[in-house]
Amino acid sequence: MSNFKYEKFRGEALLEKLETLLHLTHSERAKECGYYSTVITGNGCSKIELNVSEFYDAILAARKKQSQSSNHHQHQPQEFDAILGGNTPSPMTSVVLGGIEGVKNRLKSRIPETRSAAISEALNYETAGLDLVIGGLQDSSAQVRNSAYQLLQNRSDLKTKHALLNFDKLQLFTKLQDWHDKFDPKLGMMNSSENVYVLQSVEQVQSLVQSPQISQIQVLISQLTSEQFGYGNKFKYAVDVLFDIHEYLSGLKAVWIDNNISPTPLGDISAILKTYPHLEFLEIRDGCHLEFSPIRHNHLKTLILDGYLNSGILQQIYKLELPALEYLDLGFFKDHNNTLPNATEVTPIFSGNLFPNLKYLGLRGGRDYNKIATALTRSVLVNRLIGLDFSDGNLGDKAAEVLLNCQAINRLQILNLSKSHLTKDMVKKLSKLKCQVNAKSQNYYQRYSPAWE
Repeated sequence: MSNFKYEKFRGEALLEKLETLLHLTHSERAKECGYYSTVITGNGCSKIELNVSEFYDAILAARKKQSQSSNHHQHQPQEFDAILGGNTPSPMTSVVLGGIEGVKNRLKSRIPETRSAAISEALNYETAGLDLVIGGLQDSSAQVRNSAYQLLQNRSDLKTKHALLNFDKLQLFTKLQDWHDKFDPKLGMMNSSENVYVLQSVEQVQSLVQSPQISQIQVLISQLTSEQFGYGNKFKYAVDVLFDIHEYLSGLKAVWIDNNISPTPLGDISAILKTYPHLEFLEIRDGCHLEFSPIRHNHLKTLILDGYLNSGILQQIYKLELPALEYLDLGFFKDHNNTLPNATEVTPIFSGNLFPNLKYLGLRGGRDYNKIATALTRSVLVNRLIGLDFSDGNLGDKAAEVLLNCQAINRLQILNLSKSHLTKDMVKKLSKLKCQVNAKSQNYYQRYSPAWE
């Protein structure tokens, strides 16, 4: 095999070239800027291999150089600037009080890293410290809850066993609620304790980047609508907006893209992963016109996707390197051909190799659940799972019976089979499992159609 590479645009030339390519997809832009190779295979055929990750690196390097040479950057908050308008000390420079009182004091901090460090120290103080660690299981941050759980899981005393018995392991996963419990989309920037910003128009971007609070934002909720993109507009994709302002959002930990209001072409989601390396949570509701380029992200823990996830997109997701991913939830919509991915296209997830830290799996709204359930119960992954969601699809009694007879399923924290096609008898059988089972809202009337088996 041999390959031929092409000259790549870099620096200012790359940025100028990109201005003429905004109407193209991200993959097409990478190719037009020379970030690809033509590979000659053993049988003499040629194929094009894109290097979109290198393409994004080149854009970031060019923009950084441009920013450094501009006087304008001196008046804007940069990635490592101090947070304006606040005196909150960093976890590493906070005044550290000694003893158990010092631990209690640090557990009052608004900074999860500080509370997590305090939890790790608490067991040095016997019973009083143990009570603090057990209390950490109810912390508002998944990071702190995980620290507490890791310290407790190998202890054998009765108090600890009782605490873990009553602990919902689903609380170990990173959720949007870790940063805020509720928000009002009409308010935009929340107060400093919430650190949430709701982006509803491209026009908001200019005022956003000029805000002295921008580096405090940890959660960005995008509710951009379709008429703001495409022909005649600055951006073709919603992803382009987030890519464009990434250097200002240095503290971003969670992104939620609400595409339900007005379906918007999203673009290459890997551009978000590339430019927000500390992101822990990403959810996309009603995703359309999206893609994923091969990329590695070391901190993403939760990925929730609802949309037109066909076989091609699934293959792209499988090529992502996400070593920290614990929670993967995929909701399938029928595509323009009225089809859904089949079992063969879904089951590669079960190998346990794609996402080595995966503990929660959702495959909602799908088909072929007989084959999917059989493949899962025979896989390595099933013994690692805490939660499983096969809801909102055509799962029937045969698939449920397969799950029912698997010992690992009985060890789950939760099994969600709601909005499926189970009989009342099967729902009754499932209720006897030791794990929490959600089997509400069954479509009984379609039970006898072969399509549901």
